[in-house]
Amino acid sequence: MGPKLGEIAFLMTFVGFLYFASHVVIAEADPFVDEVLYSTGSTEGIVLVESGRDNATYYRYLIIDDYSESPENWSQPEFNDSNWSLGAAPFGDRSSGGVEPNIIWDTSGSSPYNDDVILIRHKFQVSGIVSSAELDVAVANFCTPYLNGNMIYDDRGGDSRGQEYWNDDAAGTITPSSFNQGENVLAVYARDYVGGWGSSNRQWIDLQVTAQVFDPTNESIIFGDSVSVAIDSGNKGNLSATNFTLNITANNSLIETFFYETIAADGRGTARLQWTPELVGLNQLNVVVSCDCNDANQTNNEFTLNLTTVIYSLSTTLDTDLVTVNQSRLITKLFLVENTGDLTDNVTLSTEGEMFNNWNVQFSPNNFLIYPGEPQIVTVSATIPNSYEDGYYNLSFKVESEYNYVVTKNLLDRGADKYVDWRWINSTGTEELYNNTNWTKLGFNDTAWKDGSTPFGDDDLGGIDYRTFWDGNNYGYFRHIVDIPDMGLYEGGFMTINVATNNYGDHYINGIYVFGDMDEGNGHGAEYWNEEYQIYINYLNQGPNVIASIVSNPTNTQWFDQEIIMTFPQSNLWDYKTQISHIPIYLDATAPTSRVLEEGFYRNSSTFDIKWRSISDFEDLVGYYVYYLEKDGGNLGDWTLLGFYTDESTTFTGQGGLTYRFKTIAIDTNGNIENKGTYDTEMRIDLELPMSTLWLIEGDLQYTNLEGVTLQWKANDTIDIQAYLIEYRIVGNNTWNDFGAFTSPGEFWFSPEGDAKFEIRSRTIDYAGNKENKPTPDVVITFDRLNPNLELNFIDKLTGSDELLISVKSSSENLSHINLEYARLIEGTEDVLDWIPSESQWQDNEILISPLIDGYTYYFRANPVDLAGNGNSREPYEYTVMIESNHTEKLELPVLPLKPIMIGKIRNIELTVDEDGDGVFEKTLEEYTGSDLVAMKANQYWVNYVNGEIIFGNGQDGYKPPANSSLSIIFQAFDLETTIDVTPPGAVDNVEYVIEDRNNVTISWDRPTEAIEFLIESRENFTRPWTTLDNTSNLNYKLVNLTDGLHYYRIISIDRMEYTNPNMEGDYLEIFIEPEVNIIVEVDRETNEDLYTYIGIGAVLTLVAGSTAMYLIRGKAEEELPEGPIIIPVDSTGENETIAEEESSFSIVKGSQFSRQVMIICETGCKSEFELDGEDDEIMCPHCGTMGNSPL
Repeated sequence: MGPKLGEIAFLMTFVGFLYFASHVVIAEADPFVDEVLYSTGSTEGIVLVESGRDNATYYRYLIIDDYSESPENWSQPEFNDSNWSLGAAPFGDRSSGGVEPNIIWDTSGSSPYNDDVILIRHKFQVSGIVSSAELDVAVANFCTPYLNGNMIYDDRGGDSRGQEYWNDDAAGTITPSSFNQGENVLAVYARDYVGGWGSSNRQWIDLQVTAQVFDPTNESIIFGDSVSVAIDSGNKGNLSATNFTLNITANNSLIETFFYETIAADGRGTARLQWTPELVGLNQLNVVVSCDCNDANQTNNEFTLNLTTVIYSLSTTLDTDLVTVNQSRLITKLFLVENTGDLTDNVTLSTEGEMFNNWNVQFSPNNFLIYPGEPQIVTVSATIPNSYEDGYYNLSFKVESEYNYVVTKNLLDRGADKYVDWRWINSTGTEELYNNTNWTKLGFNDTAWKDGSTPFGDDDLGGIDYRTFWDGNNYGYFRHIVDIPDMGLYEGGFMTINVATNNYGDHYINGIYVFGDMDEGNGHGAEYWNEEYQIYINYLNQGPNVIASIVSNPTNTQWFDQEIIMTFPQSNLWDYKTQISHIPIYLDATAPTSRVLEEGFYRNSSTFDIKWRSISDFEDLVGYYVYYLEKDGGNLGDWTLLGFYTDESTTFTGQGGLTYRFKTIAIDTNGNIENKGTYDTEMRIDLELPMSTLWLIEGDLQYTNLEGVTLQWKANDTIDIQAYLIEYRIVGNNTWNDFGAFTSPGEFWFSPEGDAKFEIRSRTIDYAGNKENKPTPDVVITFDRLNPNLELNFIDKLTGSDELLISVKSSSENLSHINLEYARLIEGTEDVLDWIPSESQWQDNEILISPLIDGYTYYFRANPVDLAGNGNSREPYEYTVMIESNHTEKLELPVLPLKPIMIGKIRNIELTVDEDGDGVFEKTLEEYTGSDLVAMKANQYWVNYVNGEIIFGNGQDGYKPPANSSLSIIFQAFDLETTIDVTPPGAVDNVEYVIEDRNNVTISWDRPTEAIEFLIESRENFTRPWTTLDNTSNLNYKLVNLTDGLHYYRIISIDRMEYTNPNMEGDYLEIFIEPEVNIIVEVDRETNEDLYTYIGIGAVLTLVAGSTAMYLIRGKAEEELPEGPIIIPVDSTGENETIAEEESSFSIVKGSQFSRQVMIICETGCKSEFELDGEDDEIMCPHCGTMGNSPL
């Protein structure tokens, strides 16, 4: 029927009078409409005078002994109260319900009592027309209030009645005519009834005035807002008007009709209604008055109220061209914001989406004022973070109006207000009619159901009567169809479903359960509302929707009513949405890469060609800047621009005796410029006779335990070398062997099959045929790859001194030194051993250990190291033995194995068998941990940790090693053990580490003093920081499904004060997961470095093997090779060959990424290895100066 109507109030004040004259007049009615006003204010009540409890409202006050002492006209507005005291309510003598009086009013003395009367006055302002007003009073015991001198009521209260917020018997209605526009005076006379019982002799007064105020305006409103309309009409005639009717229409639609049977002569009043204009722009509310009377004056029977509605709207205009962003990562874009609405607006711009939080997006201007029709150019700037890769993106932002308002609309009215048609049916008993929810769906056939209107019930509810009678102890089913022509109206909004049920109910929309309490709890009576439930609008569809509910009350009292209120953005009414704009971006922050080709170092002519090419596979390359610098010995000149080229070669002329370095800097169409801190290649012009030098990359080694060494050679102040001859021989032999001939400096992996002392040299041949004469070798090196064996002399199990002399019984060879470590435990305890290097020094194969601590058992282990650096560690000790007999029952170990508890494992010994003699230890045995050896399985053995023996079985009860098989035994070992016994020993807690299966490890530990929680940390390798894995209050932690490779863990204890102790025993746990076996090793740094050395050597061997094979295949087709072995340099090429370009200047030595120290290979430079320090993006080779990006 048009906009939603609010509550309608009508107040008519009839003023009648008799008009007598000495002449005859005609009696007739004259209905009129004088004025129609509207207000944008709320229809809800406002507080005109706040209570002292809530606001400490100030009053002028006078405390007297008796009302007879009150000043004359004290309640009148014009009374001068300036000499009264000023203070804030409440006035009283004690606390009331937690509220303290601001002014003390306390009756004293005896009858007649003192100070038992108080007079208070408060002035306040009123702007608008008061339509209704209420007075709330908290008083002990009696009071009489006045407004502008008009008594509201007289002396209400009670003798023994205490104050309450609020006292019902002290509340009152204030006549609207009592209010003035502008200043008003509230005056109150309060008195205490002094008696001997109840709440007598208690003082309290506090007040609050609330009212509905109509504040007329002529301003426009935002489309969708509602206004309160006041219509001043009546009868100016001298005869009553019967059937007095006010018809209110707008835009040809009836808004409301007011009907009164009789309006007395000269009677008038005000009718009020709520009106929501339906048009954007001018709206006219037409009010027409009529009556069943002879109305001769028609000029005052109609009034038109003009009201204009406006909208807010912003338009954003920007071109959609793709913005290309280069390596600067900066974006700048202009766009236009225009106020296309009717209101002056304050515009706020912000990004849309969390991904832009770190883009540093700035809008200039932002939060700016813009008038209707005014445009504003805005600049948006942003910086794309380095974490974003090249690609396409959208920078999304929104332009928001300050008028971000919502409105509400009833989708479903409650039946308490108006008739709402429903289809319904009820069961005949306590059983439900349906065992499914099909009845809640739109397609359900409800033709067998009945028609009804809400509310449904069997008795009134708080004065609200039912419209459809429903009784009996049964289930009621209700369906209502609502049609939504355009769901876009509610976009971005939500709906509130309010239900009043007695007793239980479930509620559905389009067959989807929304909420309910069927069969839950103890039930409840109906009230408006039992449930107020907010949900999103996605339950609704455009077109017809079914609202369905089932309600049941087993106590034979029924009620059901429901309403749905839609809340949505007000701008939906004129189809305006906050605009989200997108700036398409293509990020191309990757600079092109290029390099000058390496075509040999030497040049015999001062003029030669240089060539280059693009390394990056981009099609947007513009060209190359080519630079060179002169190198004269150790003096480097400045880089000089040779020129800018779009092709890939040019001619260069240099000076003899100098070296020239070259580099290219590429640039693409987006302005990305290659960043290159080093040169690509260098070339030397020289004609002197050749000389060469050969050395070991590993350093000046006299002894080595390496599988091989890297030979590297170069010219020595020579530029015209045609070939290098690399020769070797065993010391004592007269004949030199050679590895082959080479045309350029390079390197070779030399790995002899047997250990011996070798002489190695390089000799060169220049283009004139001169041969270098080198009688003395460049390198003399001894290969020794056998581990030394060491046996210490026996010591007593008990030592009665704080000193202990340990001596060497025998060693297999001369030793460089012996690393002696010790660990100690309180006697009688078994725990994980913490090995400590001895600080004492060996002298003549003896070492004195002192001081030793009483009550501790000491364990000693020795790691002998020979002149080549070979060690024979006990952590772990690796031992291989041949089984010669089929009757081997036990095997005595060379050194004593540690009990598993002392290494934090369930088992210590790892035993594998090569039964067929093929060198592959294909069978893995399992250590038996029980005590009854008969219970051993066929693949198990038992370890006597006291005597250092492995006990075998008969093949059925325990493993029986066959003859001619080999056993590989790996275990944690020690050499000597003794207990220092001077005074009675103490005790410590144990630490255990448990290996459960291949990829799962459980770490457990005892609770340190005061520790309540533990932080588990891990890291990938020693170049990465520790990261938190988990925290626990347990004394163990399980690691599952560990991947192959090394894993590092540490445990940090935390006390209740959250102080942490990161000093974990052994610093960390290092877990190495192999394909077959997972090993958890607690290592120190020295042992760890040996492991990583072996991994690195394996990687280099693999690389050399591949390079040698490729050279042999190529060499057969190209040249006649000299007889004997051939050596292939790792970084050598033929004179006229082009070296294949690599993606990076550096690579990682395989395996070292899992170690404490990452090793790097200089791929495009000298091929040397070096340690990586730090985590810089760009690194430099310390051997040749090559620079490039870190492979990390």
